[in-house]
Amino acid sequence: MAWFGVAVVLLLWAMAALSAWVTREHLAERARLELTALRSGQPLWQWHLRGPRDLVAQRVFGNADIAPSPNGLRVSSRDGSTFDLGLPVAAPVDLAHWPLLHLQLQSDAEGTLGLVYQASERSAACMATDVGRLAPRGNELVIDLRTLSWRSDAGKPCRPPDVVTYLLRLRPQLPAHAVLQIRNVDLQAPQPASLPASIGADIADIRLPSALAVAQAGLTAASAQYAGRSVPLVRLPAGISAETMLSLRDLVKRHWPGALVLPFGRSFAAAGDDASLPAWLDWGVCAAYLIALVWIALRQTREVIRPWLDVAAIAAGPLWLIAGLRWGTQLSIPGVTAFVAALLFAAQSDWRRRPVWWRWMGRSWADWLWPLVPLLVTVALMLVDGHGLVHLEPRHMLAYLGWALVQQWAMLAWVMGRLRLTSLPPPLIILITATLFGLLHTPNGSLMQLCFMAELWWAWRFLKSPCLVPIAVAHATCALLVESGLTGHLLRSLGVSARFFL
Repeated sequence: MAWFGVAVVLLLWAMAALSAWVTREHLAERARLELTALRSGQPLWQWHLRGPRDLVAQRVFGNADIAPSPNGLRVSSRDGSTFDLGLPVAAPVDLAHWPLLHLQLQSDAEGTLGLVYQASERSAACMATDVGRLAPRGNELVIDLRTLSWRSDAGKPCRPPDVVTYLLRLRPQLPAHAVLQIRNVDLQAPQPASLPASIGADIADIRLPSALAVAQAGLTAASAQYAGRSVPLVRLPAGISAETMLSLRDLVKRHWPGALVLPFGRSFAAAGDDASLPAWLDWGVCAAYLIALVWIALRQTREVIRPWLDVAAIAAGPLWLIAGLRWGTQLSIPGVTAFVAALLFAAQSDWRRRPVWWRWMGRSWADWLWPLVPLLVTVALMLVDGHGLVHLEPRHMLAYLGWALVQQWAMLAWVMGRLRLTSLPPPLIILITATLFGLLHTPNGSLMQLCFMAELWWAWRFLKSPCLVPIAVAHATCALLVESGLTGHLLRSLGVSARFFL
């Protein structure tokens, strides 16, 4: 069994390498998009307001009603008092180098506009009143945030906003029953950023070390040297993990939200090339996948003739959604469709035939206790690099238990059940099952490795005692403990697909 240990080590390394490669490509693509936007004069921060989902908490704060509209968010005042529209701040916003707030809006009555910002969760909120007039006609407002009189709730003067990471709100005031329609909000710079015509692989203003503490000190020192630069070029070091890349990126963005964070050894050509794939391609791939699933389902017999084809059929949809980075702040509809179709295909196939016997519940204490062995590893990791347990909602915990049951049913009862019908030896079947389970957490490298190791154990236990619920309970218990007490340290998050980069 020496080959098994070697294979496990190689797969752990490969998962870390895959995670680093995907993250490096993501950062390179983000830098290219930001560079293109800067060179073409497009805003780095903009908010398209069409409905409640485009606002913080998906609602208005105050006595007003909102309604979606293709031409802009419709807001009607109930009693003439001020109300707040929260602009989502998903990443740090640079209001010092991009201080011109540009709004496209229209009101059916005279009104005024105020602004509120809060730099961080612990800092005080600051506001400016009557910074622009709302007129009963289509108009565009451009407000210079540097010239406004900012004051705290206590009436003390505030500095003009610099880097904001927490709160940014519009505060209109209209007569009762008046309607405001607001379409777009963006930030503009007084003058274009100074950028080289091309960025070579060795060009950088700041080169970061891999140690976060040293990088923090270096960025603090560089803040004074490049105080006037809105878009410094920051180069990441070579050979670092995905988690370190993202930690350094976040560190840089807290100092300079407009900085271009460049992976090591990557060059960037002139703007104008668009490498994004057309939308119809996603739908085309999804349609082809759905047709293939229907074709396979119609040709199924009581005997599983092509187990490898069945495994590929159920694995392709989830891998396309997750490893294809189609699950981010907005879900890819074709990706979700393929994911759900794969589960439905597996469910109907299992209902029509169950080629390998298994049961839901355990019949002895051993059936329930042995799957909990990875829990010991989880607790050890929390003691070494964890933090105090974060409260989790009971509904979230129950929902995750159901999700863990679905995952283990798909991996152990379905995928491994088909693999057992091949001529592969059991150790190789376990290895393939665990590898696929790890890949379904791409590109979160640490999470891929933890899931791979845990699934090795659970797959072995399922071969010994094929009961599903005890393994799902162990899976959910380990995952919820990791989420509550380990994320943010050794493990960046439980995010997979494009959500890992948030």
